[in-house]
Order: sequence, then C-alpha cells, then structure tokens
Amino acid sequence: MLNSKFEDLKLFLKGKKILLTTHELVDIDGLASCLVLKFFLNRFISSADVHLFLPEISKSTKGFIQKFTEKFPNITIPLEIEFKTLKIDIFLILDTNNLDQVAIPDINNSVIPIIFIDHHLKLKKNDKRNISLNIIDDKYSSTAEIIYELCEYYNVELTLPYKYLLIAAILTDSGFFKHGNNDTILRISKLLSNQLDYQEIQSTLKNDKTIPEKIAKIKALQRVQLIQEGNWLIGITNVGSFEASVASSLIKIGFDVGVAYSEKKSGYRISTRAKKYVCLKTGLHLGKILEELSDDEISGGGHDGAAAIQGNEGLEELLAILIEKVKQSLSK
Repeated sequence: MLNSKFEDLKLFLKGKKILLTTHELVDIDGLASCLVLKFFLNRFISSADVHLFLPEISKSTKGFIQKFTEKFPNITIPLEIEFKTLKIDIFLILDTNNLDQVAIPDINNSVIPIIFIDHHLKLKKNDKRNISLNIIDDKYSSTAEIIYELCEYYNVELTLPYKYLLIAAILTDSGFFKHGNNDTILRISKLLSNQLDYQEIQSTLKNDKTIPEKIAKIKALQRVQLIQEGNWLIGITNVGSFEASVASSLIKIGFDVGVAYSEKKSGYRISTRAKKYVCLKTGLHLGKILEELSDDEISGGGHDGAAAIQGNEGLEELLAILIEKVKQSLSK
C-alpha cells in the first residue's frame, strides 16, 4: 500500500509552486495522469500552485485527445504552454523516473527538487534533487492507477471526464489487461458507471494502422529470426520504426517473446514483449533484465512483459546479452 507515501506527499506539497509534467512523446497514461493529478491538487491542496507542462504529444494520443474533447468540450487540455522554472518549488514528474526522457530545458542543471510518480522499475539513479518522496511501484500496470489510488485514498470525487481519462490510460497501458492483474480489473470496474460505457471507451482507443506501420510490420515479419529455448519461441527482428508495435505483433503471431530493434544515426532502440503466462511460469521479467543492462549511456526498463531500452553504441553486443538473459530465464 502507498498510503504513507500519499500522506507524506500531501504534507510536502502544501504551499508549494509545482511544475507538473511527464515524458516526451506523451502517451495516454502520461496525459491522463497529469490531468487527473492537477484536478486532485487544485481541489484537495488549495494552497498549492500547480502549473502543467505537456511536451510533444504522440500521434496516437493526439487522436485520442480529439475524440475526448469532442465528448467533453468543457475540459481544456493545455497543449502549448510556455513555462519558467524561476520560483518553481518542485518538479512533479509522472510516468517516467528518468530525467533523460523529460523535455524541460536544463532540468539536469537545475537545483529544483524532483518527485517522480511512476509505475516502471527505477531506471537509474538520479541526482540528489531526487528526494525521498518518490512513488514508484511496478506492481501497477499504469501510472494512472497510482493517481486513482491517491484520489480514492483522500475520497476525492472525480467527475466523468477524469474517470474517462483514467479508464483510457489503464486500458492502454495494461494492453487491455494483458499486462494487468485482478487489481487492474477492479479499479476499472470502480471507475465505470452507467454514464461511462466500457465498449465506447474501448472503441475510442482503437486506431487504424497507417500504411507505413503496416509496411514496417510486414517487412519485420519477413526477416524475423526464430530462436527456440525449450518449449518457448523467441522472435527477433529489425525495423526502421514502430519497434513496440512490431514486438507486440510477434507475440500475436505465436512467439512467446518478441524483440524488435531499430538503429539510426541518433542511436538504437529495442522493444521487447512477452506473453503474461510465460512471465508467470518462468519468472521472466523483461524490465529487470533491461534495467540490469542500463548504465549512464544506456537507458532501459519496464514491466515483466513489456520493456524497452535505448542507447547510442554497442547494439549487437547488447542484443546478444539480452537474448542470453532471456534464454536463461526461460530455461529455469
């Protein structure tokens, strides 16, 4: 339970000027977590002065925002806000715990304290400004679930638009429950009502695949490498983009573990996926493996069945180590 963390957070944020933000290429979980937390802080900690900065929004999230604002026209989502770090007392960063993923200029050189609220394994040690009030727990499939627990703990009644946001975030980040658990389903059931229909929200989250993404998947499947480890199948392929989508596709067509990587001048990125029952049966945890492979130059982590890592050099060596660690987990 995070109750003691919630208590500490409430006491610390009283009277503070807060800059609330999330990672670059904002997904629905990052968006919803920020908007709902701002709603909570404005109503429950009236002495706090909360400013929201949303960096670049991902394409799929922009599509969701358009549908969401059509349904709830009275909710304003600030997509373009100039911010100043002067006189800010605290950075409150959601859905990441890695400063390299935060788009605020000179944040690494700032002296302003930082609090992370996140559901990913801790990627790497940040500087001394990273105070002890962090709320990081990878037992949650989304950051939105942590924000929901915070609101529920303090009995803050959420209006329909904010419940809608939380449901959408939990569904997308849990892979529509593929990476969730009983608690994930319970939280969704508490948020749903006669005024919020599950099927409607689910249909809002469905995006038609673009031609480039379809082509990327087809090409990736044409050059996939198959590795068998006991009764388990690992698929590895390279792409130009859409690594996460391709890794998920490998799982859908029959692989137990999917690895998709891309390499560009700016660096490489590896996305990994694994079937939930494989993780439960073997103890495989892709997030822990990629966290172990991280250092000052390589940033990685995630959940047991969904994780990613990125860096600039040494892709082939890293891939070899990654696959070996996956095979070791599967052979236990």
